[in-house]
Amino acid sequence: MARNKDEAINSYITDMLSLEEHIEKAVRGQLNDLEDYPEVTRDLKQVLRKVEQHVSDLQELSERRKARGASDAIKRAGSAVLGVGAAAIDLVRTEGLPKNLRDDYTALSLATIGYLMLHTTALSLQEREVAELARQHFADYAESVTLLHNVVPGAVIRYLREEGLPVQEGVLPEISRTIEEIWHSQSNQAPRAAETSVAQSR
Repeated sequence: MARNKDEAINSYITDMLSLEEHIEKAVRGQLNDLEDYPEVTRDLKQVLRKVEQHVSDLQELSERRKARGASDAIKRAGSAVLGVGAAAIDLVRTEGLPKNLRDDYTALSLATIGYLMLHTTALSLQEREVAELARQHFADYAESVTLLHNVVPGAVIRYLREEGLPVQEGVLPEISRTIEEIWHSQSNQAPRAAETSVAQSR
């Protein structure tokens, strides 16, 4: 049975709220487990503040739109998204610092694309308030993912050093250049949303 406009948007809101609540729980646990890495937990606390704000925003929006009364079909869709997120971030307590951050990156990337989908859905269905909220959350996570790009190399080197391996810490400037060069080159080469094949085939 076809959904109406509100059901389509509310299903995305419900999915994102479930995912954000899961990320919040995982990052809180991670902060306790990484007490020996204060420079990393400082960055993760920034991420957690954003997650907490996202949860609050989505709860308020969900209540206002009565989106919490989701149908079983919507709940199943939310569970599917949440399952991917859980697989990405439930390893945080067993895998060590670099892999913890890798799992954070995976979870935040999932949330980032989810917000882009919500933004697109809301904007195309003329729900400007929802579109603007999704845009802000998308921007927040784009910033957090960029932060992790820059934190992970140092975390990997520190972890390897703690394992007694003969690491060369002088490679970090080269790694920074690699990150900047590759992302810059790809952003210039990738087609814009309106120029993709799927957009052209409307």
